[in-house]
Amino acid sequence: MKKHLFLFILLITSTLNAQLIIDSQGNRTFGGTILADNDREFACDHGYVDWQIPVNPRPYPLLFVHASSKRTWETAFDANREGFLPIFLRRGYAVYTTDLPRTGQAGQGCEPSTYNPDDQWSNQQTITNWRFGTWLPGEPEPTFYPGVQFPVDDPSALNELYRVQTPEFDGESAENVETDALAALANEIGPSILLTHSSTGIRGWLTAIKTDNLAAIVSYEPGGFIFPESSYPEAILMSDGTAASPGRMVSDDDFTKLTGIPIQIVWGDFIPSERNSNLTGPLRTLDMRRVNVLRAQLMVDRINALGGNATNIILPEIGIHGNTHWPMLDLNNLEIAELLENFLGENNLN
Repeated sequence: MKKHLFLFILLITSTLNAQLIIDSQGNRTFGGTILADNDREFACDHGYVDWQIPVNPRPYPLLFVHASSKRTWETAFDANREGFLPIFLRRGYAVYTTDLPRTGQAGQGCEPSTYNPDDQWSNQQTITNWRFGTWLPGEPEPTFYPGVQFPVDDPSALNELYRVQTPEFDGESAENVETDALAALANEIGPSILLTHSSTGIRGWLTAIKTDNLAAIVSYEPGGFIFPESSYPEAILMSDGTAASPGRMVSDDDFTKLTGIPIQIVWGDFIPSERNSNLTGPLRTLDMRRVNVLRAQLMVDRINALGGNATNIILPEIGIHGNTHWPMLDLNNLEIAELLENFLGENNLN
């Protein structure tokens, strides 16, 4: 045990002290379309990508995708730690991070959109829905989960957490526009390891259908799933008695494309494992996380039944505790990074 602890400390120290030497970096748009009539042309629905390439990069770059904030990958909520992007850049990976069409620096969409602050999550919902703890209506302050991997006594970190969300566009129409652009980007940069989180999870599965240039997909707590039409699962019963769709139906041929690449899905802590009549109202999202774990396992089972290589990992079940909906930013994100590194090594991708 002491030997393993020493090796882990040595790994963390060497990672933090590794020089970050960048050979090239830049940014540009990708994908998109042109709207034109007799009087004018308008460029829209493109994505935007930043990249940094170290000296002597490893063979497969990491392509980081988000729907709500680049912060997902760039840096931790507290100021003293790095996020996945610099961690893996130090380890020799080229890194690409995107703004999807109609978001962030790719905000020039082909369709009109509106913003209403009332549609955005409150600070109370942020604490509860992303599983830092619970903050129910009428309570003056949050109750954090014991052992949560977040600096709960750091007001600055909490301020950053409350401000991480940016407007995103969900639904099949927006997702099709985004994944068309992502597939174009993957085709331009070549075989890449795609990392997704939360609502971008389904973007990863759909992108894999549209390009052969994904070497693997790693998805942290994805919010959407796809299934083949020939073996589409039954609805999943929620704690409030309603039925939740398992996910989106695609053709058998499209689904089979997920069997050609290694896939890892990762879930954090504090996710209910059974239906509970208390998981309604402001706690309903916690029940949806339970449902999403079941959805993920159903999709993984279908991929593997067709000869694929997919795993569905619940961190507490492998001895890693306290993680929120954002494991790549949690206090133990170096341990989560090592889980990713091991996955890449096992599949000859690092």
